[in-house]
Amino acid sequence: MMRYEVSSTRRRLGGAVLILIIATAVAGCAGSAAKSDSRSAAAAAATPIPTPTPVIVSTPSNTLTSSTASTGSGGTRRLDTASLTYNGEIMAEAIVPVVAQVAGQIQEVKIAVGDSVVKGDLLVRIDSTVAEAQRAQAQGALDLAQSQVELATAQPKQTDLDAAQAAVGAAQAAYNRALQGATAEEKRMALAQLKQAEAAVSVYQGQYDRIASNPYAGMMLESLQLQQATLAKEAAQAQYDKVLKGATADQIAAAYAALTGAESQLARLKRGAEPAQIKAAEAGVKQAEAVVYLAQLQLDKTNVAAPADGFIYKLDAVEGGMAGQGAVLAIVFSHNAKIVIQVEESRFGNVSVGQPVVIRVDAYGDRSFNGEVSKIAPTFDYTTRTVQVTVKATGDAAADLKPGMFATVTLMEK
Repeated sequence: MMRYEVSSTRRRLGGAVLILIIATAVAGCAGSAAKSDSRSAAAAAATPIPTPTPVIVSTPSNTLTSSTASTGSGGTRRLDTASLTYNGEIMAEAIVPVVAQVAGQIQEVKIAVGDSVVKGDLLVRIDSTVAEAQRAQAQGALDLAQSQVELATAQPKQTDLDAAQAAVGAAQAAYNRALQGATAEEKRMALAQLKQAEAAVSVYQGQYDRIASNPYAGMMLESLQLQQATLAKEAAQAQYDKVLKGATADQIAAAYAALTGAESQLARLKRGAEPAQIKAAEAGVKQAEAVVYLAQLQLDKTNVAAPADGFIYKLDAVEGGMAGQGAVLAIVFSHNAKIVIQVEESRFGNVSVGQPVVIRVDAYGDRSFNGEVSKIAPTFDYTTRTVQVTVKATGDAAADLKPGMFATVTLMEK
């Protein structure tokens, strides 16, 4: 009976211990779970929630630390909280090459790198010897063309009319003689000349006969005189035969042509130049004037002038060197500068011409410059989906910004 009670008591004690162990385990698990939940809540409370940041297409620089920017009048304007800063390079608003328009040797260079120039200033002088000669030649041709117009439009002088009338009379007389043949007096004169020549031959023949036996007779004066007299007699005989025969058909035609020409000349003098002749002469003057103009242009181009206001950025002209036509002798940068930035498509609607900006450069780390948007490109870049925006500095301090400086531009609220 005792043994049974002891065993029963042990069983009851063992069951109680087991229940205690299970209860303790369950309580521990619950505590661990509570502690774990508590740690998670604490961690969640300590970690900050990240805020979204704007996506910038171009590489932005550090934004302004101040929430306001100085205006030119001493006041301030508040920065747009959504404004972005863009990188860009300061460049001259206008870059103009100085090009040689004629070839030749460079005789004088009147500028150096960094010099300020005004449009029209003489920069380089090229040898003009050939151009001057061409100009003089063209001027001579123009003077000749103008004199031809003056002759065509001038009224004839009375002395010119009298001379033309006399030429007509002489041509008419010659033509009449050709038609009628030689007169009796002309025949007598031709016969007399022939007889005179025959007599001279007889005289010189007698003188030659006296020395004919001399072996050197052919070299003596009498021989020469006989030869000359014989030739004169033959010429007189030919002239006498011609007079007796009269004018040939060719001679009559030539006499008639001379008469017609004289009459035409007289008629032209009386009525003046034809309208077509005057027009042709005037056209010749215009053509000569064009040649003079072109020659003067070539001469003027030997003096190379500044094409725009600015300063000499680069110089490639050397005195004594050769300049080829189309060669770049120098490069002129304008004094005004600009900055070109690329603004993403999402902000296109927030950018407008005249919008204020703030400009900063590394050369002046403690300064900022005021500016404005001066131009917005009409199209977007297909690859980057950005639009080109041109910015210019404003105010007197803008002169401190030099081409080549790296700049940051912050767009302000409108």
